[in-house]
Parts: sequence; C-alpha cells; structure tokens
Amino acid sequence: MEPRSINESEVAVILAALKRAPVAPEAVELEPTVPSLRVLKRCDCGCDSVDFEDDPNEKSDLIADGVGMTPSGGDVGVIVWGTSTRITGLEIYDLGADDDIRLPVPSSITPFPPITHVRD
Repeated sequence: MEPRSINESEVAVILAALKRAPVAPEAVELEPTVPSLRVLKRCDCGCDSVDFEDDPNEKSDLIADGVGMTPSGGDVGVIVWGTSTRITGLEIYDLGADDDIRLPVPSSITPFPPITHVRD
C-alpha cells in the first residue's frame, strides 16, 4: 500500500482510546500528534489495524488498551502502540466480532477489563 495520511475515523478511535483507556502516562502528551500520523501499513488479514512511522531502535509498548463495539455490534479489542515520543500503531482485534474486525464506534471504547484471579 502507498503511505497515506491517517483518516478521520482512525483519529477518532485513537483519541477516544487515549482518553478512555490509557495505560501509559504518555497517552495525554501524544494526543496532539494523532492528526498528523502517516499510515505505512495495513494488517494483512483485512482488519482495520494499521502501523505508523516508527523508529526500529525504540521498542513500542501499550499506550492505550480497551474494548469497543463496531457499528454493526461486534466486540473488538483496541490497542494503541507507541513509545514515549510517538504513536506507532493501532491494533483492532476480534473479541467476538467474527468477520467484523472494524474500527469501533469511538464512544463505545472502554478500558480493557482487569483480569481477576479467583482462588479455589
């Protein structure tokens, strides 16, 4: 694919994830950079995951981690990957959406539920 500017839907999802499901202190600081991101690669599986410009010398970590619902009602996971200075990817993955692994409705994004351990 040819590199392209981030689209409005991707911007809205990333901003919602950074606000509603941040897991790193950089989340707030990186918000202003979102509209200028350039998409370099789409996921080969056909989902709406995309990769942005990154520095191979820096390790990407979770910046935001949430869940959301697609416009047709599928449940998806939403991860914003990045470093302390840049967002490097948006990952959308199946949580019961079947073939509907699309960008979620931004207002549906919530933090990923914590895992609770139960003793027997």
